[in-house]
Amino acid sequence: MTPEDPRTDYERRRAEHDYGDATMITIKELRENLAEIVNRVAFGGEYFVVTRHGKPLVAIVMPFDLQLCQTLEDYDDARYMEEMEASGELDKPGIPWEDVKKELGL
Repeated sequence: MTPEDPRTDYERRRAEHDYGDATMITIKELRENLAEIVNRVAFGGEYFVVTRHGKPLVAIVMPFDLQLCQTLEDYDDARYMEEMEASGELDKPGIPWEDVKKELGL
C-alpha cells in the first residue's frame, strides 16, 4: 500500500467526515469531563473531536500535533508561492490598497 498524497487524503477525510481514531464527544460531555479529557490527551495521546448539534466544532489534540499541522500548512504555502513566482503571477501589478479597503468597506 502506498501512502496517499496528503492533499488527496485530506480531501477524502473531509468528504467522509473521517477523524481517524479520534473520540467523538458532545460539548456537554466535554463540560462534564474536561479534566479527564485533557489528561487523556496530555498523557494518553488521545484525540477528541467535540461536536455541537452533531457537527464537528473543535478538536482537542497534543501541541505537537498542532505544530505538525502548522508545519504542513507552511510547507504548502511556500510551495504555492514558488508556483506563483515561477508562473510570473507575482510580476503582475497588484490591487491598490485604497481599492481593497473600499471593496471591504473599510
